[in-house]
Amino acid sequence: MKKLNLQCLYICVCFAFILAIQPAVAIRYEFDSEKEIADWELGPQATAKVKDGMLELTVAGGQNSGIYFGEDNWSDYRMEVKARKAAGPYFHLFARVQEPAVDFYFLEISYNSHTTSLFMFSGGAANEITGGPRPKRPDSKDTKGGDAYTIVFETEGETLRTYIDGKLMVENQDKTYDKGRPGLGGRDSTVLYEYVEINGEGIPPTAVEPADKLAITWAELKRQ
Repeated sequence: MKKLNLQCLYICVCFAFILAIQPAVAIRYEFDSEKEIADWELGPQATAKVKDGMLELTVAGGQNSGIYFGEDNWSDYRMEVKARKAAGPYFHLFARVQEPAVDFYFLEISYNSHTTSLFMFSGGAANEITGGPRPKRPDSKDTKGGDAYTIVFETEGETLRTYIDGKLMVENQDKTYDKGRPGLGGRDSTVLYEYVEINGEGIPPTAVEPADKLAITWAELKRQ
């Protein structure tokens, strides 16, 4: 009986460990099909298509625009993307996009000023909220086919944070918008997005691992 109890304890501990290391991603888009963006909204002067496992997004006409997804009531979330600049001077990520899609927060990676910054748009007018000198745009470590970065935009209450390749770039507070959709974009640019991950309270989870993976692992443990 004692041996059986020890085996049960071992299985429970291992099972808890497996749960702890499962990915925390709520939603992940890997752009394997046009169906993934079928219900996304394009902003002014923006075009998008899924090609070669990436989302190819082009924004023209001097617009700060892009493509938006999710729900209007999403509030606090963390969005991570792997993006590659195919052409043009800017990367953008949007947060708390309002309806219609002209008011929002966005982070910008600029090749004109070689910096990164944070903006709030209200009434379609830009207000910079970087909160100090703009941090220098880091050099990309992956330049094959255009500079690539892993970019993160976080919203938490009134706090907005941006990261590039794991480094905190901008952290500031603004209370103009407390909820809204996320989005991807640029200005006079073409950007390729390899994936998008987003998680946060109220965002419905999607499967990121095969459904039977945990069951198989559980069976393996029971055989120990």
